[in-house]
Amino acid sequence: MDREREIHSSEGVLRNSPEKESWTFGKKMRILVVMNFLMGVIFMLLSCSIAFHYWYEMVWMKRQLIVISDNIVSLNVNHERWLQNASVAGPRPPAEGDTWAPKAFDVNETAKTLYFKDVKNDVVDTKKKDSSKGNVSVCDWNTLQKELDVVQFNGGGQKEVNLGNQSLMGPWIRDEEASSKYSANKFELTGDYVTVKEDGLYLIYAQVVYLTRSPTCYYIWARQTGKHPRLLSTCATGDDSSNRPLSKSEMSCSLQTVARLYKEDIVNIAQREPNRTVLLRPGYSYFGFVKLKS
Repeated sequence: MDREREIHSSEGVLRNSPEKESWTFGKKMRILVVMNFLMGVIFMLLSCSIAFHYWYEMVWMKRQLIVISDNIVSLNVNHERWLQNASVAGPRPPAEGDTWAPKAFDVNETAKTLYFKDVKNDVVDTKKKDSSKGNVSVCDWNTLQKELDVVQFNGGGQKEVNLGNQSLMGPWIRDEEASSKYSANKFELTGDYVTVKEDGLYLIYAQVVYLTRSPTCYYIWARQTGKHPRLLSTCATGDDSSNRPLSKSEMSCSLQTVARLYKEDIVNIAQREPNRTVLLRPGYSYFGFVKLKS
């Protein structure tokens, strides 16, 4: 036992004592802490250097893009200036047939037949133009100056009309602002139908606004006394599946058609389903005629 406890000559501690082991362990721990600190510093420096490198690359690329965009803008400006200078460098040489002068013509009571060749309203005399050459339209001078025969009838001013079992829709009133001057002599209104006073080809249009959720349909008929009625057009709607209240369930049905009407034709709008409520007032329900050709 005495031999194992020999004292080291230089350190003054026992050779195999616990104090020596604890000192060695503490020294190793300090070395590990220092190494970890150094490694952290190194990694932080590397991260900063990499971040700085990418930041510098982004700044450099941004500057390059700015330079490129400036060059493109300057090139465009120079190109526009060149085009502008080229366009005003000299007058446009006259092309053949570019000059146009009005041709003299006289308009008498019998009105010459004129040809309208293009959108410039280039008027050509019949004596100087062969109608067999070219696709040109022929019209009479008086026809050009003539006002179209137009008439429109609005709903009779009532807010809501329940038709019940009645099929004819009405009453109607003439729209004096939309109708032509002498339309009353050519379209005679009698309550819920109109009598046409002249033969011709007519554009007929109509709109009816209903206050319902159910499907609706109406017809436009033309008839002569003692003859079968002729169906001119039909308009139908589907049902309303929304949850709106009935007071706001407005459905409109519009139509346009072209038909030939004859003198004393009686034209009316007839409802197919019973018990339909119609908004018969201006801006809601209306119908009208435009005479296109005799």
